[in-house]
This record gives sequence, C-alpha cells and structure tokens, in this order.
Amino acid sequence: MNIIELKQVSKVFRKGFQQNPILQDINLIVQKGEFVVLRGENGVGKTTLLNLILGLLKPSSGEVQLMGLSPQNANSKIHVGVVLQDTQVPRNVKVKELVEMLKSYYPNPLSTEEILNTVKLKEQESAWATDLSGGQKQRLYFALALVGNPELLVLDEPTRNLDEKGYEEFWEQIKLSRQRGITILMVTNNKADWDELNTLATRCVTIHKITESPPEGQLTQELINLKDKALEDQPENTREADNFLPETYSQNIQRIFQQQFWFEILQLLRTPVFLIATLALVGFVPLLKLQGLKGEGATETVVYLSGIILFTIVIDRLGKRIAVERSEKWLKLLRATPLPPAVYMAAKIATSLLICTVSLLLIFGLGSWQLEMRMDLTQGLALISSLILGIIPFAILGIALGYLLNPKSADSILSLSLIVIPVACGSIPLPVPQIVQDLIAFSPFYHFRQLILSAVNLNHDNHLILHLLWLLWACGAFGLLAAWSYQRDRTV
Repeated sequence: MNIIELKQVSKVFRKGFQQNPILQDINLIVQKGEFVVLRGENGVGKTTLLNLILGLLKPSSGEVQLMGLSPQNANSKIHVGVVLQDTQVPRNVKVKELVEMLKSYYPNPLSTEEILNTVKLKEQESAWATDLSGGQKQRLYFALALVGNPELLVLDEPTRNLDEKGYEEFWEQIKLSRQRGITILMVTNNKADWDELNTLATRCVTIHKITESPPEGQLTQELINLKDKALEDQPENTREADNFLPETYSQNIQRIFQQQFWFEILQLLRTPVFLIATLALVGFVPLLKLQGLKGEGATETVVYLSGIILFTIVIDRLGKRIAVERSEKWLKLLRATPLPPAVYMAAKIATSLLICTVSLLLIFGLGSWQLEMRMDLTQGLALISSLILGIIPFAILGIALGYLLNPKSADSILSLSLIVIPVACGSIPLPVPQIVQDLIAFSPFYHFRQLILSAVNLNHDNHLILHLLWLLWACGAFGLLAAWSYQRDRTV
C-alpha cells in the first residue's frame, strides 16, 4: 500500500458557465521513505494537487488515497504534517496555546517543549501568534506540521520568508526527518532550495500546463538519488519496508473536544467587543418597564425577546465567526489536520449554547427584578431548557450559512436574516395568501416558537410531540447541510 496514490485524477474549476481545467488524468504514487519535489510554473496546479491529496478539494474525476484512505476521512491525516502556502494563524491566541491545541488532534504527538525548541520558538511561546515576524510565523507553521510526530510531511513553499538562520535550521530539520525515514512531498519555486534538494530528494515531479503537456502526460518525473544517502545513514532497527504504512490509532474524541472547546472560549473572552455586543442585547429587558409591561403581561414579550437574542447568537454571530475563519484561511489549515469536522462544529455549538445560557439567566433575572415576572423554579427551568434545546438546530444552520455564504457578503446577509426569522416563526401576522401561511407552519422556526410557548403555557396549539419531532428532523437536515458545506471546494 502506498502513502499517496492518485489514479486518473482530473480537476476542473467552474465559475458560472465557464470551465477551467487545471489537472487532467494525473497518476502519481509516493511510497514510504521517498522525498518527492513538485515543481512547475505558477498556475499549473501544484497547490491544487496538494489540496487534492490533503482532501481540501475533491477531484472532478479519478481517485485520491492518502495513507490508504480517502483524504476526506480525518483518520487519513493522523500521521501527516502540513505546511500550507496560503493560510494564517488565528487572532487572540498565543504560540504555546496554538501548539497545544493542534497536539490534541494527534494520538502520538511530540511534547510542546520539544516542538518549540526544534523550531527555535521557545522564547516566543507566550507571544501572540499574529505578532510574530514573517520568518517566525513560517517557523510556527513548520512547528504545527511536526506536532503529530508525522510519517509524511507535505510542504508548500516552506522556505519563503525565512531569514538566513531560519533557512539553515529548516534544512537541518529536513535532514533529521530524512534520517528518521519520514516521507516528504515538497513544492518549491525557490532556486536556492535546489542546492539541498539535489542531495536529499529522491525524485523530481514536474507539472506542465495542460495545453503544453508532453506526450507522456501532464506529469513528468526525474530520478535524482537512486540511493538516498539520508536513508542509508538511518539505523537498521528504524528502517521499514517501502510498502509499510503507520499503525492506525483511534482518536481521543473527548480530549479533542475539550481542547477545541477551551480554544473557542479563549477566543470569545479575548474578543470583548463581540461578547459585550452580544450580552448588551439583554439590556432591552429593563426598557420594557418603560412600556408599562409588568408581571404576567411581560412574560410573553420577554420570551419573544429571548428568542430573538438566541437567534442573533447562533445564526448571526456564529455564522459571521465561521466566515471570519474562512477569510483568514485558518479553516484551511484545520481541514488539513485530523480534526474531525463533527468535533469542530460541536465545540462551536457548545460555545454558542453557553453564551445563550448566560444570556437567558441574565434576561430572566432582570425580568424578575425589573418587570416583577413571577415564575416558579420548575417553570423557569422548563423554559430555559426548551429555549436551549430548541435553538440547537438553528446553531447548526448558522454554521452551515457561515460555510455557504461568501465571507465578504456574510455580514450583511446574516444580519438581514434576523428580519426574516420573526416572520418565519409566525410571530408577526402578515396579510399574505393562505398558502404562505401554510408554508410558515412547515418552517422549523414556527415549531421552535410553539415549543417555547408551550413551555410557559401561552397561546400554543397542544402539539408538543410534533414540534419536537420537527425540530429533531431539522437537526438532521441542517447537520447534513453543514457537513456538505464544510467539505465543498469553495470553503477553502
């Protein structure tokens, strides 16, 4: 079995009615212990080919396998380390925190201290990742590629922005990786790299433009070192057969979720403007007192206000957060790791639900104090539970919208959605045809409203089980939409 295998792979990008073929009938095999260099002119498809291998893009035709699995399977990347050309580190996170988070994705990671010492970033471990210089950021990307103790390194222009010292240290690490038998696939257009590659690489693969391809195909290959000196120097007891693949480990999903959830909380706490803007919506509750609302008469209004605030958190705010991660290219790096998509989404949903819970406690606390709402403990818990459970499918929808919408237009579209939601809930009566009213009754937003009204025994239709089943169905439908939108090409 091969480390990387592509069979008759083609990739066509579509924009409107236009088609732009980039790769055509590509066949490529990379075996354990090889050091393959990928080169070609700008725009011929080198990065596209790497994205196909890593599962960031899907082929238009043909088959791609990574470690014997589909690259869309997160387990295929458990033994893979990646340096991508077009990515950024997230804001409001420190170097050590970033390394610790990515470590949790792998079953057999290196220690944080070892990783940071390897790339000479130990002194910067408490620095903000975004404040690093260009060369230091490139070292950090290489550190993130090493965290999982990889058997395969995929490197896209890894030497760019490196200063002279960083350049020398990078190649020292590559030599050590070769001695350990790590397989390497590297893209570079840096001519200075070839002094090292001529002694370390085993094979050079050139990608040609489709219109300029030679008779043998779009890929041509040249053997550089038939006998790899780096592998000859490797101790006998560490050598493995060329067709050996690393042992498959099971991921610790609970540990990954805990680390990802803590990372989301850190991001939230370190973005005070977002947090304050969200919780400031609770400030509308005391204003209701000025409208003369008091006692039981205020309950229904406060419940409606609670619903609007929750929708703002899980659709508007969460969707925008996803769009920001896409525009910053942080999501692209995450998708190149073995982070399971379901765990990534679950951590974001859990964070949003935590904000929703805090908001609800503040809303009903202010309501009891300022509006003299009278609600016993059982009824209060039932209402909060209904609101939190009922909003889950819409949190999944918020994630899906964050992936589906263009990051540049997500802000305005998601904000406009908050105007449509009250209508979809049926809470604003409009002079519309009966067929439109019937369609509203099929909306999951409508069933959410009925669930909440039944929790406080207000003007509901006594079909609680139906509303719960409809929201459960919406969870599944929105979940499939979110999974599809996460994997599609336009996400990256």
